[in-house]
Amino acid sequence: MTTPKSHKRPKVIAAVPAYNEERYIGTVVLKARQHVDQVIVVDDGSTDRTTEVARLAGAFVIPHQQNRGYGTSVQALLAEAKKKNPDVLVLLDADSQHNPDEIPNLIKPIFEGSDLVIGSREKQRCNIPLYRRMGQGVLSYFSRILSGKRIVDSECGFRAFSPKAIAKLELKQKGMAISAETIAAATDKGLNVTQIPVSAIYTKDGSTLEPVTHGVGNLIRIITMISERRPLFFFGIAGVIPIVFGLIVGARVLTTLSEKEILVTGSALISTTLLIVGIVIIFTGILLNTIANILKRNR
Repeated sequence: MTTPKSHKRPKVIAAVPAYNEERYIGTVVLKARQHVDQVIVVDDGSTDRTTEVARLAGAFVIPHQQNRGYGTSVQALLAEAKKKNPDVLVLLDADSQHNPDEIPNLIKPIFEGSDLVIGSREKQRCNIPLYRRMGQGVLSYFSRILSGKRIVDSECGFRAFSPKAIAKLELKQKGMAISAETIAAATDKGLNVTQIPVSAIYTKDGSTLEPVTHGVGNLIRIITMISERRPLFFFGIAGVIPIVFGLIVGARVLTTLSEKEILVTGSALISTTLLIVGIVIIFTGILLNTIANILKRNR
């Protein structure tokens, strides 16, 4: 691993968001401590012994009195990292899905110029349940639309942050959509984002979230962010759809008028309405995109 120019040993902190993970958190903390200077755990309102076990394993714990969401935990970890000023911040899950022994490989790109390193489970696809692969694929596709950055596994929580990324990232999502938001925000800030292969271990009782509900909720939030960050793209697609249907209905109206000399009034009204709605939606996107660009320039 390449060290900074000062040749001082880099300060590395591991950050772990946790919720009801007493079964795994101790192992994660102990393994991570072999590769980092400190482990910080945010206990997001757990009702089990997560805080106690994490502290016994040697972690510094930030307790939340109630469950606030994964995104809020990540924000708290980034805020704590700003105070401690590490050379690298490593984010990993508390359910032993990620292998702490891969931390040296994950942080290496940071010392080579990257600001945000995303772990990719792509080579481990055969070990990932089918429903998870499908969900990850859908979310990664929409995350790519959001950020404009091709990350094959945008939902992987095994990540490394440079001091520049820690200082510049201002994240708002409270739930799991923060994973996609992080990539989009890093791209907006001009940070260097890269990805490297990592392993993944799935256990039956590892996740505390119901996958379908979690996935759908995450997708809705990502689509909402697309509408906010890329309004022209979002409203453009939304506007094209009624226009296409309007043209199809209109073509049938004209065909009937030409062949039978009969004007189907109802269909004509439907076609006209669809065309008007589509045009209004597209112009709404243009207007919102102009406003967004003005606000971005004035920041």
